[in-house]
Amino acid sequence: MENIRFHITVKAIVVYHHKILILKRIRPSSDGLGYWELPGGGLEYGETPHEALIRELKEETNLDIKIIKPVYTFTAIRPDYQTVGIGFLTIPTNDHVTISHEHTDYQFVSIDDLQNYLDKKIYDDIILTLKEYELMHIEEDETL
Repeated sequence: MENIRFHITVKAIVVYHHKILILKRIRPSSDGLGYWELPGGGLEYGETPHEALIRELKEETNLDIKIIKPVYTFTAIRPDYQTVGIGFLTIPTNDHVTISHEHTDYQFVSIDDLQNYLDKKIYDDIILTLKEYELMHIEEDETL
């Protein structure tokens, strides 16, 4: 058990004009979660989750974001390591998406269409969050 490693990752639910940003991976997830995912990535040593999320969004999408709050957690357990993830509700402060080499496409998708792209595990986390925070009022209440 002493060789078990932990990995911490952060993901962003980016809400823009009542739609959610998703990115298409080059290859499907090794966890069987498919091609489409939320933007985000792993913490580097010394980073806070907020710093990592801001950095990852800039690297993957070129977006600057305003983090509203952490809204869900998730865990993936593999034979040699465990990932613990934190999902954040965010809004972009600019809308010029430029994807990195890690992805082949992006879309802003309505809540109703999300289930057509995302694995059920990811979708369920997002839907619970969006229902709780009443997506339609987030952008109107936040000043960019």
